[in-house]
This record gives sequence, structure tokens and C-alpha cells, in this order.
Amino acid sequence: MISNKRIGRILGVLFLLQFIIGILINQFLLGPIVFAPDFLTEVTANYTQVVLSVLIGLTGSAISIGVAVLVLPIFKQHNSGVAFWYLGFSIIGFAMGLIDNTNVLSILALSQEYVKAGATDINSFEDLGTLLYGTRWWTHYLDMLVAIFALPVFYYVLYVLKLIPRFISVWGGIGVLLMLTAILLTIFEQGAHGTEMMLLVPLGLNRLFLAIWLMIKGFNSSQIPEKQV
Repeated sequence: MISNKRIGRILGVLFLLQFIIGILINQFLLGPIVFAPDFLTEVTANYTQVVLSVLIGLTGSAISIGVAVLVLPIFKQHNSGVAFWYLGFSIIGFAMGLIDNTNVLSILALSQEYVKAGATDINSFEDLGTLLYGTRWWTHYLDMLVAIFALPVFYYVLYVLKLIPRFISVWGGIGVLLMLTAILLTIFEQGAHGTEMMLLVPLGLNRLFLAIWLMIKGFNSSQIPEKQV
């Protein structure tokens, strides 16, 4: 028997792990390498770092499924369709993350061949590198787009069931809208990079705050009956 309060605390730990993973990969491990102007040489030069980031990234995607499975019995008490909708989008998000990371490994394989080739047929490698880079760019943002569709469901159920203070759910919902705006601006190239990054901040802070809140307080179990899971 796992209490709803304890489930909330477990989720807090998982959310904190996801937050750390996101910062670690995008700001320190993979981002500076893949988005470097000379990424074809940089990727191979940082082989271990790239492979590690892929493994960590897949772990972060898998955590989303774990979260959906943990909250499924609780969310079903509100609406079974909504609960399985959230689980379904979490699974699709993991599949998109798998595709995204597979593209990273493809860039790594090309980078290794590029370095081995030296000055031979550089143009062909660079053309293929540009193609793979573009493919990875699209899968990365489509991955983010799919992942964000699950979040409104999550915050909606938290709000309705009062599992956490409602201001956190409202804050999260606003953050989701801003993040969706940032993704669409990036895809359609209508906004400055700095503006898009600023739009991601509210949701990022919300996820961090939510993680800490849940680790300390857990879910407000007085709002729903305890159920064995």
C-alpha cells in the first residue's frame, strides 16, 4: 500500500531528476557540442560525453512513463480517459525521445567517419552532416512539442483534485502556454533566440518548485481516498 502522499514525494524526486537531466544535457553535455559550428569534429572529440548524454536523455524520457504509471490510479479517480490520455502521450513522448537520440547517434557515427576521412571528400561529409543536423533539429523540437501536450492534462487534474495548491497548477498551465509559444516561434522562425529562451523560464521554475514542494509535502491526500497501487 503506497499512500497518495508518498506517491507525491516519489514524483517530486522524479521531477527533480528530470529537471537536472534537462539542464545537464542541454547546457553542459550535448548542447554545446551538437550546436557548435564545427560539430562534425566536436562530436567525435567528445565521444564519451555524447554517448553518456544519450543514455541520460533516454532515462529522462523513461521517467515520464514512470510518472504516468504512478499517477494513473489517482488520475483514474477523476477520469479514466484523461488518465490514459496522459499515459499515452508519455509513451509517445518516450518514442519521440528515442528517435531524437537515435539521430544524435547517427551524427556521432558520421562524425567518426568524417574524422577518419581527413581531407578526403570533405564536402560530401559536410553536406550529409548538414542533412543530419537538420533532421535532428526537427526531431528535437517535435519531441518537445509532443511532450508538452501531456502537461496540460497533468496540471488540469492536479488543479481539479486539489492535490497541490492551485496556484502551482495555474502557474504550470501558464508556463505550458508560454513554452508552446516558444516552440512554435522557434519552428516558424518568428522570434529572437533570447525571447524564446525567456519564455521557457516560467515552466522550468514551476517544475523545480513543484519537485521541491512534492518532496516536502507530497500530494494533499485529504482530497482523494487512499488506494492500493
